Amino acid sequence: MPTQDAQGRWISDDGLSYWDGAAWRPLAGQPPAWQGPAPGAPPTTGKSPWPAILIGCGIAIVVVIVLGIVGVFAVIGNPDFQRSFCNGYTSSDPNLTCPFSPSSP
Repeated sequence: MPTQDAQGRWISDDGLSYWDGAAWRPLAGQPPAWQGPAPGAPPTTGKSPWPAILIGCGIAIVVVIVLGIVGVFAVIGNPDFQRSFCNGYTSSDPNLTCPFSPSSP
């Protein structure tokens, strides 16, 4: 059975709450008790970090692939690379033509 304190408030049997006329409120200095989900509500579960991890890895893979493709075209378009490639390509057989050399008319 609730009792009254010195301030005239009704205190609950467990001594943790007081009646304010409309609802039971926690006494000062105490955090409110956890009430849990409403009846009939689906249980709450923690979110899994895996979707964020997989999305991050997917973005990283796309960035690496794009940078690799850009890098290949940058290297192939470099005249120093073309010259060194042609020197090595034609050194084994002088009759070979370098794929980077323009065709002779």
